[in-house]
Amino acid sequence: KQWYQRRVAITAGEVKEESGIKLVDEIVQKWDVNECWLYCIDFIEKTGNQYQFRLKWSIPTRRAPIPAATASVYFTIDTTQKDAQIYYVLEAQRLIHTPDKTVFREKWLKDIITTKTLMMDDVSF
Repeated sequence: KQWYQRRVAITAGEVKEESGIKLVDEIVQKWDVNECWLYCIDFIEKTGNQYQFRLKWSIPTRRAPIPAATASVYFTIDTTQKDAQIYYVLEAQRLIHTPDKTVFREKWLKDIITTKTLMMDDVSF
């Protein structure tokens, strides 16, 4: 199991949209997540000294290549200090995680997808 990830170091001057996406991808590749999960990383915006990215997870299948529900993880790279600070939050949650202190759990993604699926079953269009 992954109990501790090496600290990801990047200086504030190195952070740009493209390098931020690459950094988020490097972090996520170290997570212990089943290979059936696929993700895409989108740059959302730069606000002041913060770069924000969305990581959208899903489990596409042959029968349903476009999944009914996705789970998002929002990354922020803060360049206020010399060494950039990296943290993330899961969709619809407030708890702030840091890549070097939090062990990511696949269950979090499953819980988000399950909740969305249950809500969609209750809503009539």
